[in-house]
Amino acid sequence: MKKRTNPLRAILLGFLSVIVIGCVLLLLPFSAKQPLSFIDALFMSTSAVCVTGLSVVSIGNFTLFGQLVILILIQIGGLGYMSVTSFLLLSFKKKLSYEDKLILKESLNYPTMHNLVDFFKRILLFVVISEIAGAILLSFVFYQKYGLLGVYYGIFHAVSAFNNAGFSLFRDSLISYRYDILVNFVIMSLIVLGGIGFLVVDELLLFKSKKITRISLHTRVVLSSTAFLILFGAFFIFLLERKGILHNHGFMYDMLVSLFQSITARTAGFNSVDISNMHSSTIFLFVILMFIGASPSGTGGGVKTTTAFVVFLAIYSFIRGERETIAFKRKIPNNIIERSFVIFSLSSIFVVFVSFILSDIEKFPFLDILFEAVSAISTVGLSVGNNLSLSASFDTVGKIVIMMLMFIGRVGIFTFSIALLKKRVSRRYKLPEGRILL
Repeated sequence: MKKRTNPLRAILLGFLSVIVIGCVLLLLPFSAKQPLSFIDALFMSTSAVCVTGLSVVSIGNFTLFGQLVILILIQIGGLGYMSVTSFLLLSFKKKLSYEDKLILKESLNYPTMHNLVDFFKRILLFVVISEIAGAILLSFVFYQKYGLLGVYYGIFHAVSAFNNAGFSLFRDSLISYRYDILVNFVIMSLIVLGGIGFLVVDELLLFKSKKITRISLHTRVVLSSTAFLILFGAFFIFLLERKGILHNHGFMYDMLVSLFQSITARTAGFNSVDISNMHSSTIFLFVILMFIGASPSGTGGGVKTTTAFVVFLAIYSFIRGERETIAFKRKIPNNIIERSFVIFSLSSIFVVFVSFILSDIEKFPFLDILFEAVSAISTVGLSVGNNLSLSASFDTVGKIVIMMLMFIGRVGIFTFSIALLKKRVSRRYKLPEGRILL
């Protein structure tokens, strides 16, 4: 009898396989202008596949071939390896097997097997249109300075932004374009479109075409929490840095910078200002935004907006003495609340524990270490390091720890835990209750 594949373990092994292949390609002599060490090649491959953006080697150190390898890894990592595999199978008129669909379902975080392939095709079309549109608009700006090379820059940054990777071909990321309205709004739009989740995008498109008549609770929670976090982050970045990195270039320009950093802090990793020059309070605000991250079934990381929403709403309801947790006139099931608390708590404990270990291994301030750790596990890519990430100054052990965080953050700490641990068989009897004082 054929043993059924565990889809969660298949996803883990799939990502690991892509990372190893990417590492081998980056180690080729024509991939980099200067030879890479194995650990640096593995780090860059992991960062690209996990759409993080942390760099221990400047992207400019790679040849065109090496940069294209990173770009392909970003696309595979953003969509999920199984999405790319399914696309190739469907392109050659091959049917997806039941196990393929099962893995694709988990990879896309799609709730059911029903209409999975149709959903996948719609999402692929949306991704292609979004990235092409973004590339054309960005190329229009970059062409004026770089000529035909600017078209390539436009394509690279559009793919990197939509997949929430944060890799930039410019040495200073997007600091040189922090007051360019078109570049800012194109990058922000791509980040949000990739970060709100494919389920939300698909539902909005179906609603607009009148194929469905109601918006689900999930979509309402994602849109409301995303809007709140963007405005919340922008307001406090502006408030905390109005006499700091914003330099008072005028209210509108300073708000543009604040809005950009609020959006990119949660998922993408681009920066239009020097993060290392920010106040400690702003850096800690970034830690909070990065930890929450993007939304489910999207290209971003973090514990997800929906998880944070359910946790805070459940706490609020409990304090008010309410027996049920209500959102938009709908009761949130207890299993969703329990899972949200597990994800939130497990992620918090894990990232703090790892930060303590890193702070002992690497001699940097704890806040900087915490920032790097959260940036890694939330697949954000921001860093307080100059030009390169702080991880570039880490020793081999420190880099391995950061790679582990990026990998766990990409597949999800809950998925990672379940994939490694065997599911326990439920008891057929009940044990007597015991009281614990709180």
